[in-house]
Amino acid sequence: MQHIQKPLAKVILITGAGRGIGAALAVAAASEGHYVAVNYRSQSAEVDQLVSCLNDGIGIRADVSIAEDAQRLINETLAHFGRIDCVINNAGIGEVCPIDRLDLAHFQKTLHANLTSAFLVSQAAWPHMTRDGGRLIFMSSAAARTGGGLSAAYAASKGGVESLMHAYATALRQHRITANAIAPALIESRMAKAIASGPTENLPLGRLGRPEELWPATRMIIETEYLTGQTIHVDAGRFMT
Repeated sequence: MQHIQKPLAKVILITGAGRGIGAALAVAAASEGHYVAVNYRSQSAEVDQLVSCLNDGIGIRADVSIAEDAQRLINETLAHFGRIDCVINNAGIGEVCPIDRLDLAHFQKTLHANLTSAFLVSQAAWPHMTRDGGRLIFMSSAAARTGGGLSAAYAASKGGVESLMHAYATALRQHRITANAIAPALIESRMAKAIASGPTENLPLGRLGRPEELWPATRMIIETEYLTGQTIHVDAGRFMT
């Protein structure tokens, strides 16, 4: 019988991991032996508690929509762990804004937080992955395809995130760096509650998704070198391909 080798522990940086999806992914990754750097902007108390549950994990406060902060985040992760194997671009915002109230300020704020941040962190991180390969993971949304949900700005930002992912997947193949996206539908979070305050029977499976349900797809991306340029939909069939 062929021996199946257990995947080696990875150093995983997760942006926007103070709560919600990012925090759930941090806990799941650490529970499987990976080392996790938790990025946050304002949830200091929550992150202190989260990091205490991680295996040699660290919390790094940084606003990843600012170039200097994004670079410092990468530098501090490297200083602590010596390498970065995977970046999960999870940081972002989403606010309900009907089209008749959408203005330039809201549009630019959303793209800056959701798309510019993913670019800044990825661009700072990938040169340090070129020796042994690496993984760039982008948190997208079903809104990138449906245009619905929070606002046109949010949908556009997530569409941009997926286009950015495709660009990195194409450009970095020669370095054995993969780039993929995960597109959830409504996951239990403050953001989801803003648009799903009514009955749940109209939702896929009659409920919101749980943050930890995104980990199996994340694990697959981390462990699979022969997968790049793809968007994995974790939405209980809300959007079917």
